Amino acid sequence: MLEIKNVSKTFNLTGNAADTRVALDNISLKIEDGEFVTIIGGNGSGKSTLMNIISGVLLPDEGKVFLGNMDITKLKEHKRAKFFGRVFQDPMMGTAGDMSCLENMELSFRKSKHRSPFKWGFSKGILREYFKRQLSEFHLGLEDSLNQKVGLMSGGQRQALTLLMSASDTRIDTLNEFVATYCDNHLGSLRSEIEQAKDKKEKRNLNLKLKDEIKNYKDIATKFYEERKKVYLEKMEQAKTDDEKIDAYIEFNNSLHDYNQDRRILLLDEHTAALDPKTSKKVLELTDKIVRTNHLTTLMITHNMKDAITYGDRLIMFYQGHLILDVRGEEKSKLKVSDLLNKFDEAEKMMNY
Repeated sequence: MLEIKNVSKTFNLTGNAADTRVALDNISLKIEDGEFVTIIGGNGSGKSTLMNIISGVLLPDEGKVFLGNMDITKLKEHKRAKFFGRVFQDPMMGTAGDMSCLENMELSFRKSKHRSPFKWGFSKGILREYFKRQLSEFHLGLEDSLNQKVGLMSGGQRQALTLLMSASDTRIDTLNEFVATYCDNHLGSLRSEIEQAKDKKEKRNLNLKLKDEIKNYKDIATKFYEERKKVYLEKMEQAKTDDEKIDAYIEFNNSLHDYNQDRRILLLDEHTAALDPKTSKKVLELTDKIVRTNHLTTLMITHNMKDAITYGDRLIMFYQGHLILDVRGEEKSKLKVSDLLNKFDEAEKMMNY
């Protein structure tokens, strides 16, 4: 679960009090695991500021950001990267244009220095087939363009590639990665207590408790990992085709994520705004498929009200730093664009009253 708790952010670039702008005003939100949330609002309403605070680009003036039990409010952006994938409006961002499609995907796949599947029979040739299978889902010809430089691809192709990499480049293949993630998920609240403890004796006792808990959780995680690894190796040994090996790897990796409940959170910042309508529709459909298939928690900013209604389980609307609408389920499905426009008008009248 992602929780935004009483977050406020104010900007003043000139130092003049008259130029102060409240970007977010005491915003609180809980995003449940697996929720697909669409976010709408006019320019300056606070949408991108919220994304930047969640991803660590900005620190809030007040309030907290929690990921599960972990207080990540002050966690640096690069340290949050393993939890969040972000796709921006500009198709040129998120990929290396001078590198081929294959090289970009390999770079994403090899986030850590030691990729255990290579040692377990997941050869470079199989890896290439694995990438081709993923890319073929887009129906944009990317699977036949593995050696083409990304900078020469269309905006739609490049954005689709960025989306795929952002959604899937957090993997926990190795034992150390898996154990560390498991401990983070279960001990985040205790670590927060230690950070906030002011009394030295209290902090010392909490640190001793943390040491014992780490050992316990390491033992639990290691046992589960070794069991799954054994099943994976058996399936790899029995596999007669590359497809069967790929299926075995996907099953192994998914089982680790499911056990840890650490599916990556996807942040989509108007990721189809720069695309033509036909390509935009295709990328949105693929976005929905990737989110559903991988059970990803997703926040998607869009200026297109129809898309905000069509996609996602929940819709939230911002106006001048305030959260003015939060609907989900059947209530969301019954919305019309005219309803959203009326809500904007009501907020404008209320704020200017």
